Amino acid sequence: MYELLTTPAIQQATWRTRLHTIGQNLYFTPAWEPHAWARDKYFRITESVLVPWDRGFIIPGDDYKDLDLSNARDGLLLYPEAEKIVYEILIGLKPGNYQVGLYIPGVMDYLLALADVVAYPDLADPVKRYLAVITPEDSPYHNPLLKIWAINDMAKWILKVYVRLGVDYEKCIIGFRVAKHRLTEIPPAEVYTTIKYFTEIEGAW
Repeated sequence: MYELLTTPAIQQATWRTRLHTIGQNLYFTPAWEPHAWARDKYFRITESVLVPWDRGFIIPGDDYKDLDLSNARDGLLLYPEAEKIVYEILIGLKPGNYQVGLYIPGVMDYLLALADVVAYPDLADPVKRYLAVITPEDSPYHNPLLKIWAINDMAKWILKVYVRLGVDYEKCIIGFRVAKHRLTEIPPAEVYTTIKYFTEIEGAW
């Protein structure tokens, strides 16, 4: 459901090789309980289309903007609308003095934290505002390493885009590479990619 790909071998690969394609299998874990059509089931990708979309935002220094990736009224419309379709999304960041945090299912629900009770991302704190962030160097625009998955009616992925202190304004350009996959349910397969639900990843542990 979320990956930040960092190994040297992967960094040398072209970004298209990081996306699944026709004939590959996916498995959604039992934690996808709110989505009965996908929960604990195997699927084969039977159709795949790539849709790129860049979005740009000008944000003042020491300020942030929450980007809702869902199909909500004010969202970026990056979710499918029907069952048995999954969007595999690579996210690349053009260079700039900004960073991105991942939140789900809401703007206060950080995906990544550390085990200590106070080790959570907090933009109001001069130290913790840099905890669990993704920078343009971590997932470059032309070589995106950040990947998320989305299905219909799932919780909102939120990108919290923060422009660093000391900058007047920054133009933050985010490139989305959306692979739309149409799925066909299959019996349990021996070779597949496991898609975890966000509740299996989030929290302090």
